[in-house]
Amino acid sequence: MMKKTNDGSNRRKFLSLSLLGGAGLLSQKAAAMLPIQPEEETIPMLTPDGKLVQVNRRALDQTRERQKVTNKEILDWTTTQNKTDK
Repeated sequence: MMKKTNDGSNRRKFLSLSLLGGAGLLSQKAAAMLPIQPEEETIPMLTPDGKLVQVNRRALDQTRERQKVTNKEILDWTTTQNKTDK
């Protein structure tokens, strides 16, 4: 004689697990299709008190007047800062 297996419960478990797995895959697919936010490009800059900060490139692009600083100007600026701090 053959043993009777509990096929009904196995099928129910299989169907419930497959439905849960399908829902999980759909949610992952939906999350993957969302547009990716591009990271803002930042540039390191020095503040007048000598701290290094990150500035958005867009903020710099919006400035109208930009001048490059010479090494002598930077040296004068740092020595002036050191004299006022003492």
